Amino acid sequence: MKKLFSLWIALLCAFSVSAQDSLGVEKLSNFKFFDGINDIWGYADTSGNEYALVGINSGFAIVDVTVPTNPVQKHFISGANTTWRDIKTWSHYAYVVHDGVGPSNSDGVMIVDLNTIDSATISFTQFFPSVTIGGTKFDYSDAHNLYIDENGVLYLFGSNIGVGGACMFDLDTDPENPALLGVYDGNYYHDGVARGDTLWGAAINAGIFEAVNVSNKSNPVVMGSHATPNNFTHNIWFSDDNKTVFTTDERKGAYVTAYDVSDMNNITETDRIRTTIFDPNQVIPHNTHVLGDFLVTSYYTSGLQIVDASNPDILVETAYYDTSPLTGDGYNGAWGAYPFLPSGNILVSDRQEGLFVLSTDYPRACFFTAFVKDTATGNPIINASITMVGSTLSGSTNIFGNFRDGQRDTGDYVVVVQKSGYYPDTLLVKMREGKIVNRTVNLIPFGFSIDEDDVFSDGFRMYPNPNKGSVFIELDHVEDPIVEVKVNDVSGKTVLLKTVNAGNGKLQMEHSLPYGVYTISISNGRLEYAPQKLSVIR
Repeated sequence: MKKLFSLWIALLCAFSVSAQDSLGVEKLSNFKFFDGINDIWGYADTSGNEYALVGINSGFAIVDVTVPTNPVQKHFISGANTTWRDIKTWSHYAYVVHDGVGPSNSDGVMIVDLNTIDSATISFTQFFPSVTIGGTKFDYSDAHNLYIDENGVLYLFGSNIGVGGACMFDLDTDPENPALLGVYDGNYYHDGVARGDTLWGAAINAGIFEAVNVSNKSNPVVMGSHATPNNFTHNIWFSDDNKTVFTTDERKGAYVTAYDVSDMNNITETDRIRTTIFDPNQVIPHNTHVLGDFLVTSYYTSGLQIVDASNPDILVETAYYDTSPLTGDGYNGAWGAYPFLPSGNILVSDRQEGLFVLSTDYPRACFFTAFVKDTATGNPIINASITMVGSTLSGSTNIFGNFRDGQRDTGDYVVVVQKSGYYPDTLLVKMREGKIVNRTVNLIPFGFSIDEDDVFSDGFRMYPNPNKGSVFIELDHVEDPIVEVKVNDVSGKTVLLKTVNAGNGKLQMEHSLPYGVYTISISNGRLEYAPQKLSVIR
């Protein structure tokens, strides 16, 4: 083991006090470094102490974040100067790789013994494997990223070995000098993850991700692949149930995208999302991770984004924290976000602003789905407009007549459903955290003939409904032309009460009711008609 004395630099203790844009996320602390930083990982020891493992341009730092409001740097190991460092852990070891250095200055795979954190010096070694592919020997110097699965298999991605696919090593047997298990050399992988016998690789240059069967690591076999929206597949992560994977494309205006991978022969995109901070057409997503039902994503100039992914076909942003004073595109700002500490705190590395320790309750989204169909034919209606009044939730039905969306805010909302050639309809929906509201909407086409039994099934008919301030009412079985018309709002409060002459059973009622959904009741003293919904649009 090599030994290196810790560097204690007063400048490292500087804290940021600048205000940040945030929603549902609290800043616990911000720790500044003397140099630019890159990726981040976390570690918790057997005593419950928590640490941030931080890639620095000029090395590797360990910061104690057990007291999240008072982070303390424990150690710094100097290394080759580079923009790219990545870290993962296995047992009580941290494995650190870098990219863009070359053989003359390489640190190899740095293996740090985290059992020595409390010592005056930190112990580490360097691993320089040699790998032969097709008769050609490669001496390791760089890798862009790495992953360690639940079995202690180390995957090196984007290395100088072969085309830079995935080199697999056995840490479980010997964590300081692991043996080579196999190589996947079909595509360059910028990043990847593995679980069980499946490796997921982000083939950035090909603009795809691949699922690789690595049950026989000496003979990996691609099982399926799929293109990503912006053709620059930077990062990939999987859901806990292995049915969904999520990717980022490292392009401005790119998406975090979800895919159903339950059938490797039919991988399908289920949804995609961008950040709402500043201009989503400019900001670049970097890395996303999955924590239970949530995506935790770092965006360069927009910081941290939390997405409720409990329904992978309805991705909804529910919280965020902007770590960077910068805006727009570019590769400065938040690099990585680590959400897996036992405390639940999130570690974010911002290239210029340093380490952020953040806290969130992971707010759940509210979901709304609808199926819109033609009353006359029963066929789905394509491109029906759906707008939730007082909300940003809006869109159109797909080719199957379906609409799916969600939002963070709870409340009671009016939803307007419209399509050219049809009478519009309105719904009152109660949006609640973690709940899905599912509605079927029947739109009546213009000129559709309604049987008399249908017209008066509730005793009276209103049209147009929705209306903008004037509604015609036709009554059935008129015995006394003097009727009372009462309108209640959604709380049950009476907002309009009129006594009118219905004459031959027809009347026109003018009103100035605000936008919304109401209940209208009509009675004539002896006969009370069944209440109906009255929708008002403006």
